[in-house]
Amino acid sequence: MKQQTIKGAAKQNSAMNKFMILVAGSFISSIGSGLTDFGLAIYILKLTGSVGATGIFAICAFLPAILLAPVGGVLADRYDRRLMMILGELFSGLSLLICLVAVMNPNPPLVVICMGVGLSSVFSALTEPAFKATITDLLSAKDFTRAGGMVQLAGSAKLLISPAIAGLMLQVTTVGTLIMLDILTFFITVLIIAFVRKGLVNQKSAVISSGFLSEISDGITAIRGKKGIMTMIIIMTIATFCLGFVQMLSKPLVLAIASERELGILTTVIAMGMMVGSIGISMVKQPKSYVGMLSIGLFGCGVFFALIGVSQNLVLIAGFGFMMFVFMPAIQIGAEVLIRTNMDNRLQGRAFGLIGLITQMGYILAFIAAGILADRIFEPLMQGNTELALKIGTIIGYGAGRGNALLIIITGIGLAVVGIIVYRLKNIKNLEGKAAADETGTESFERNRIDFTVDFIKENDYS
Repeated sequence: MKQQTIKGAAKQNSAMNKFMILVAGSFISSIGSGLTDFGLAIYILKLTGSVGATGIFAICAFLPAILLAPVGGVLADRYDRRLMMILGELFSGLSLLICLVAVMNPNPPLVVICMGVGLSSVFSALTEPAFKATITDLLSAKDFTRAGGMVQLAGSAKLLISPAIAGLMLQVTTVGTLIMLDILTFFITVLIIAFVRKGLVNQKSAVISSGFLSEISDGITAIRGKKGIMTMIIIMTIATFCLGFVQMLSKPLVLAIASERELGILTTVIAMGMMVGSIGISMVKQPKSYVGMLSIGLFGCGVFFALIGVSQNLVLIAGFGFMMFVFMPAIQIGAEVLIRTNMDNRLQGRAFGLIGLITQMGYILAFIAAGILADRIFEPLMQGNTELALKIGTIIGYGAGRGNALLIIITGIGLAVVGIIVYRLKNIKNLEGKAAADETGTESFERNRIDFTVDFIKENDYS
């Protein structure tokens, strides 16, 4: 018996070691992706001078992965997950060659760059679900929480490390170098996955006989089953819509008064706020009210969001941005718990997939709206000589970038107002009653709140 225990422990340690190698590959790939995301966004902004053009790039980079995530999840359940990861990483990297060729052109076509990042995004949809499902393949249940945290932390490298590196590199090299480094990280990751894949048994879930469309239908039924959940989805979509303005407008706002190097460092410092907020919430054993947590998160995030637009001082912008990110975990965790504790556990995977698809469409709408509003209304307004512009300029400043600042202020105030409204919504308070009574939901919250939060960082690049 003792010998069997020792063998079992050795097997578990071997599995964890292999998984940690996969996480290292994901960490490297995430840094590379962050370099390209940061570098190309600045490149297009400088090339076109248009927030709208940057928005088109963001949509091409973001939308395919959102739309195809459910498909990637089904493929991860039906085929060899490591093979899905290899194919996803390999073809994502090869797709970026299109972008590399485009930026080396003296007159780089924006449409070709967008095609490259869009195609790369399509293949990346194969990687993420397969990587997460690999946790179940390799590890025992007692290691799931630890492994989940490692996966999310590796993914967050694109926010916490890449911007500072990219900002520094752009002082001495071009965006083409960043893309080449990203392509190199994809191939390194492929080699790592291929190495770990040797000796592993192909473990895949049984094909679900009901079919993909039937699973989607079950998920729709689950989220329609309770009025409060639908209300929560609407609230989270509004929140992502507002936060999408940060992603679109923060770079031109800062670049109007600073360099790429300062922007990269600023982005990394601000993103640290999310980690601080996550740690703070993890120290609270049991929140008194998840609705209160959600409301405070929305309100605090909105207030500091608005304050970013008021100042032209980089230190103050960094401080306000840091505090905005501190409040973000409260939004995500409060919403997750309220939904999770009011839904049949058997349907939660499908339901959360659909909820993510719906709520993240708020970003796509924001990318479109921010470009149109900034380029055609707010920036021309704050660079003109109208009486309204001069009055507003006495408070927030006048000239290039201040139209973006005004739009940030308005959106931030709107988010704060949503936070106040949420606290008074009866449908949301009804969800609170179930969350407080459901012991399973409380345990789930304790296990997963850090994972939810870091996942929120990784999937949504606010910089």
